[in-house]
Amino acid sequence: MTALTRRSIEKVYHYTPLHYLLFIGRSNALLCKPSLAAAGFPFRHLRSTSRGRDVERGFGRYTHLTLGHDAPILKAKLAVGFPHVGLAVPTSVIEAVAFDLCRFNVAMTRRLRRNGSPGFPESRTNGRYYDGLQIPVARTDEDKSAMLDEHLPKGTMIEVLVHGDLQLPDITEVVCYSDADAELAKDTLLKAGALWAVTASDPPGPYLRNAEHVRSIESYLDQALSAPAWRGNGLEFDRVMR
Repeated sequence: MTALTRRSIEKVYHYTPLHYLLFIGRSNALLCKPSLAAAGFPFRHLRSTSRGRDVERGFGRYTHLTLGHDAPILKAKLAVGFPHVGLAVPTSVIEAVAFDLCRFNVAMTRRLRRNGSPGFPESRTNGRYYDGLQIPVARTDEDKSAMLDEHLPKGTMIEVLVHGDLQLPDITEVVCYSDADAELAKDTLLKAGALWAVTASDPPGPYLRNAEHVRSIESYLDQALSAPAWRGNGLEFDRVMR
């Protein structure tokens, strides 16, 4: 039993654009940035707001998940009507692999350990510096426990950083935020050959599906299904393909 299960945390979440569900379902895995590149996905496949920042901080080799049900990135994407889903992964799967924890507000800080700067102060509740990271993380079970005890009661979002790729079990759950998204997700998973359950849940904030975004997503999926070697066109809500 580790710091997560001792606190009765049953699931960990990864949030993704709905149209990436086909690629994830085909591989049955969440891939870190080096693995995505090795699989042929171009740099533009990654989120424009975080792809450079993650690599700069040394977080590129992680697969990113969170303990939060209402991650800021999810709320922001849904607020503009761009369909996203959550992948709910049993905590037991996470605990079977190497992972670190990081406070989201620390991950977003500009106080990096570089150019002679000491960076964000390390401690039992902030995490510590490892392997050239420019942001402190909790790696030992003791530090993970201290971070969770201090910051979960405050509502601080905690990132779960898996070392490398994460293979997804058959009991992975896909959480959608509208009935229409759930139907599209079910059809996509069927065609990907993934057997995951799909559920519809209330969104964590305002969500009105944008018809233009939905058309772009449907076109994206059509092309991905017709050409299995295709690796996308960089579709994001701020780069809608017209």
